Amino acid sequence: MIMMSSMLSMFPSGASAATSLDKWSPPLLIGSKGSSATQVDYSVSCPTSTFCVSVNGDGQVLYYRSGVWSSPQSLALGGSIGSVSCSNKAFCVAVAAGKAAVYNGHVWSSAAHIGPAGDTYKVSCPTSTFCAAVGANGIPGKLSALVTFNGHSWTTYKTTTTGVLNDRLLSVSCSTPQFCMATNFDGQILAFNGKKWTPSHGTAPKWLISVSCSAASFCMAVTTAGDSTTFHGGSWSPPKLIPAFKSAGAYSVSCVSAAECSVIGLSGAAATWISGRWSSPLTVFPGGYVAGVAISCSTGSHCVAVNDRGMSASR
Repeated sequence: MIMMSSMLSMFPSGASAATSLDKWSPPLLIGSKGSSATQVDYSVSCPTSTFCVSVNGDGQVLYYRSGVWSSPQSLALGGSIGSVSCSNKAFCVAVAAGKAAVYNGHVWSSAAHIGPAGDTYKVSCPTSTFCAAVGANGIPGKLSALVTFNGHSWTTYKTTTTGVLNDRLLSVSCSTPQFCMATNFDGQILAFNGKKWTPSHGTAPKWLISVSCSAASFCMAVTTAGDSTTFHGGSWSPPKLIPAFKSAGAYSVSCVSAAECSVIGLSGAAATWISGRWSSPLTVFPGGYVAGVAISCSTGSHCVAVNDRGMSASR
């Protein structure tokens, strides 16, 4: 979990209303009382508008079916589960503590080793036969993990480091097995072409915390400083401030197309980008700042968000 020591207030003025978006549902407690009280990371993935999977730092998994969340269930992955990604209702991968498990729509597989146990992992699965995962650690000079999955086994790729703490891969997103982007907190982006990872063209902003790719020609990445940058036409755009966030801490982005992305921040506010214009912010989780939040959108009209207090909301 990435703790933010201090965050500035959100300034909603100046946001351009992109469209009349549906309001978010009231937040609902989905985690156990223990997890909601102690604040543990939650991740969520929604391949359809009627199905989502969420995992948390207590080593639990929850299922969202037709608007109703299941009770938390233990998932034996040997530690805090950092991320989950589902390509459809019958294929999800969860990663934690250097291990990964695969869900087939009924049960989870036994855990497979994918990297160092001390890393915090993120995973993206565009299909049931391909995933990419990154693992970050808090040790200056220690290499980030970078792996792919072919439906049967995991392949490890070599990474480099500048030796500073922020030189770590914190997010990855794949739109196809031949196109992925992995973002680095120190301002580097790696692109995957189906065979190898190479530095992406252009200078990326620092503090990249989340990336989402919806097509081979489009991605959006956001920073904890409240900026966004888009990949289109083979290169990344200069970072631009998200009007709804200012310096309020964007934290998770989910894109459903090359024309629509939704972002949620540590303040509990969300905004949607449609064809280059940002909507006014909506407060999804009242009550102030948290240390982690995630969003997953299956369509432009359906998104689910979770935060590290074990709360969920949808639109």
